Amino acid sequence: MIAGFETADNGQIVLDDQDVTQVPAEQRHVNTVFQSYALFPHMTVFENVAFGLRMQKTPAAEIEPRVMEALRMVRLEKMAQRKPHQLSGGQQQRIAIARAVVNKPKVLLLDESLSALDYKLRKQMQIELKQLQRQLGITFIFVTHDQEEALSMSDRIIVMRDGVIEQDGSPREIYEEPKNLFVARFIGEINVFNATMLERIDEKRIRAEIEGVESVVYYDQAAQAGEKLQVLLRPEDLRIEEIKESEEKGI
Repeated sequence: MIAGFETADNGQIVLDDQDVTQVPAEQRHVNTVFQSYALFPHMTVFENVAFGLRMQKTPAAEIEPRVMEALRMVRLEKMAQRKPHQLSGGQQQRIAIARAVVNKPKVLLLDESLSALDYKLRKQMQIELKQLQRQLGITFIFVTHDQEEALSMSDRIIVMRDGVIEQDGSPREIYEEPKNLFVARFIGEINVFNATMLERIDEKRIRAEIEGVESVVYYDQAAQAGEKLQVLLRPEDLRIEEIKESEEKGI
């Protein structure tokens, strides 16, 4: 819907303070990079990147410098006369990105754009995409099912389930302060313990019975004594310490 390929049933799509809900796709200044790259096999790299400019009837004198500038951004200016089949998967991905940014969009959509690459190349492209985004100074909306990818690349994350937003926040907020169990389990590894609230200590803490053991936990939402809760604990927050032997149970 952001790109204009689908029609919104209700609500608004606002881009740069302008309502573009009814604006045709070709007038939105939004470009998309797909998982499949969608390069034209019979065209050279230069022709692939120039395609959108020609469709927009960009003056011929502007096409070559803009195409070469886009290719320099992705460090493939020396590959301008090659065909897509002569390039590696990572190079083809860069060409698809160059073709998308040559039109100077306000927003770039990337739909699972790195999922077809092997692990090492994907990590490299994550760094390059982040650098390119900073260089261009525009918004990238990156769709991914890779939690590590989302946490490492994003300034802001929206976690969705069945088309509904579960949480919207910074990577730190999403990871350290998940709004519900779905978000907590979706982003990273986490341990879940059943608990019963015993009493509230202050605005931020409660005393709870966790798996038969009383403990103080952080909980700043409304709850009553006897209410069933779930306590979440990230593996990296656990530490093992040497303690004296005791008959008492504890954590």
